[in-house]
Amino acid sequence: MVAFYATPFVYLAQESVRSWSGEDVQQPEPTLRYYKKTFTSSRTSRALTRTFRISLISTAIALLICYPVALLLIRAGPRVRTGLLLVIFISLASSLIVRNYGWLVVLSDLGPLNALLKAVGFTERGFRMVYSEGATIVALVHYVMPFMILPIFGSLLRIPESFGEASMSLGANTWTTFRKVIFPLSMPGVFGGTILSFAICMSAFVTPLMLGSPSSAMISQVAAEQLLVQQNFPWGSTIVVILTAATFLVVLIYGLLIRRLTRANV
Repeated sequence: MVAFYATPFVYLAQESVRSWSGEDVQQPEPTLRYYKKTFTSSRTSRALTRTFRISLISTAIALLICYPVALLLIRAGPRVRTGLLLVIFISLASSLIVRNYGWLVVLSDLGPLNALLKAVGFTERGFRMVYSEGATIVALVHYVMPFMILPIFGSLLRIPESFGEASMSLGANTWTTFRKVIFPLSMPGVFGGTILSFAICMSAFVTPLMLGSPSSAMISQVAAEQLLVQQNFPWGSTIVVILTAATFLVVLIYGLLIRRLTRANV
């Protein structure tokens, strides 16, 4: 599996240091001009910053929503748990494009959400919600929820019930038990879920393409434009290499912080 991932990445890294003159013929001498151009270009630098922001916000919102769902799965009866897990797996199996079209309908100017807001008197004309950064975040949160719930659920499932009972018997209330016992022990699942969700959001392409706008484009869209439209393969490869390296760097720093602050085995 590493070979299938490493081989194209090495090819992209080699491509990123080649010169390109706008023609089919590439210059032989290696150069780092496209790395510099990625950070000095206002469009690519803004897209990279926007990608980090959207990914962090989406991951944080998904964690706040999914951790209580994982707790509900743990405390639910067998029938309710089976039903909820079935819904989660069906969500995993559904098409991303179908989901995005669903959000286009829900968030449209004449959609049910605007109709509800008008009905309760919150607004008279409705809000423009589609083709924005907010719509992209909503759809990304919806998409990554299964990838957040399942690792946390698996981690909570491995915590013996006696740990919580022992804490309560020693005088701790429910909140203290959760804060000092349950949550720290579930950190491997939280780490796994947040890393999966963040990586998915960082590489998102279809969702911002369908629900975003040119002003809210993510870095994957810029890379696709250079590779497929402009056919500037060195610059497109450079963007992909930077995106991959930045994602791995964030994951590494995040893992070190989790280990230092919580002493969790991640």
